[in-house]
Formats: sequence, C-alpha cells, structure tokens
Amino acid sequence: MHGASGRPSQLIESETRRRVHELVRSRMTYDVQTLVEHFVEDVELNYSCSRLGLVPPGQWRGRDALRAHVRRVDVDYEPLEAEILAVLVEGDNSALRWLSSWRHRATGQIHRMDMAHFLRWRNGRVSEMYEFRDHRCVSHGADFLTESLDEILNPRGPGLARDEMARRIVAMSNFSGGPDIALFREICSPDVVCEFVGDRATIAHAGRHRGVEALVNIVRSIGMEFEQLGHATPDEVIVDGGNAATRRTVE
Repeated sequence: MHGASGRPSQLIESETRRRVHELVRSRMTYDVQTLVEHFVEDVELNYSCSRLGLVPPGQWRGRDALRAHVRRVDVDYEPLEAEILAVLVEGDNSALRWLSSWRHRATGQIHRMDMAHFLRWRNGRVSEMYEFRDHRCVSHGADFLTESLDEILNPRGPGLARDEMARRIVAMSNFSGGPDIALFREICSPDVVCEFVGDRATIAHAGRHRGVEALVNIVRSIGMEFEQLGHATPDEVIVDGGNAATRRTVE
C-alpha cells in the first residue's frame, strides 16, 4: 500500500507508540487535560474489573465519563510510578502492558497494579478502550532470556507470517474439548517464560514460571478444573514484529 519500504506505515506506528507512552505519563502526573485530549469525544470505555471497589465493571461513553473516573480514583489514590512492559501496534489497534503503583491516601497502603489496555485509534485519538487490571498479584518487571550482543544489534524476526502467528495464538487459547497439550509442546520453546496474574491464595498457578513442562502442567490443571463452553473466538489479535497480544471472551 505504501511501497516496498512501508515507511509511512512505520511512521504512523511510531507516533502511536509515542502517544501510548504519553497516555501513561499524563495519567501518572495528574495531567488530566493532556490525557483526555488523546481520546475522541465519544470514546467507548470498557472496564473489565473493579477499580478497588471505586468503579464497577461496565461500559461508559464520552470524555466526561473518562474525566469522572480519573477524578474518582485520584480522590482516594495517589499515583506513584509506572513501568511500561510492552507496547504493540498494528494498524489502528494497539495493546499496552504496564505496571503501576498507587498509595491509598487514607491508609498509606501501596497497591501494585498489573494492567493491560487494548486501544483502537481514530484519526490519531483513542476511540475505544478495553482495560484489564489485577491488584492482588505480586507483579514482576520484564523478564527476557539473555541475548548476545549480535542478537541485540540484529534482532531476529519471528520466522512466521503474521497470519500464522495469529493462528497459533488462537489455537493455544482454545480449550473447547480440553487443551491441546501436544500443541503447547510443539509451539513453545523449551525454556519459555510464562506468567499468570492473580492471587496465589485462590489461584495456585499464579506467578512466573519457566519451561514448557511447567506451562504444560498448568494448562493441564486448568483443563481439569474448568470446562470451556464453545469455541472462544478472539475479539482482537494484534501482531507487532515478533510479539502478539489477544483479547478474548471465554465462558
């Protein structure tokens, strides 16, 4: 579409990444005016979980709703710091994974949030947002396998076409009829790193694990405890270089 180099598309995606970082910065520095300006007037806001009891799960629309949510949280919680773990951009869609720390003003208790946002853009502004957060887990920063200097300077591609990457991530997440253990062993590296958010008091496998056998054991235990009703078609798949993110609804 843009010629062999694809440079116009790369420039747009680079600007989208900059704006995602600006969203996080403005949120953590009380810069509500700058934050809101990154959203269209009729933005659709989807919250999947309670904000520590302040905001129930649900859907809201418009900049005024966004301002109200930000003000309500800031009355009780002080933003302290944030660490962006990953930003994926593909066309008009992006996914953000980040960690943040907040101090409860009344008690002084520090809450560390593991958060993900899926954003859809329209003319350079967010038109749709899906927010996912977990404040009960002990979150970690990014954990990557050690790379050589050559690998850092000359990163290798995924070795797969975009559609094949999307197909594999969808296949791994389909537990209808039970998880395909052989598929996990086929697709995942022997030293794969996996992390499951949640409270270890109620989710035994919550936390970070290394190795395909650890992942297989966790997947097998999930398949024994829960039955997936029907095939879960992903609501969204974003592939950016060698990284992929998916958002899906499962019953």
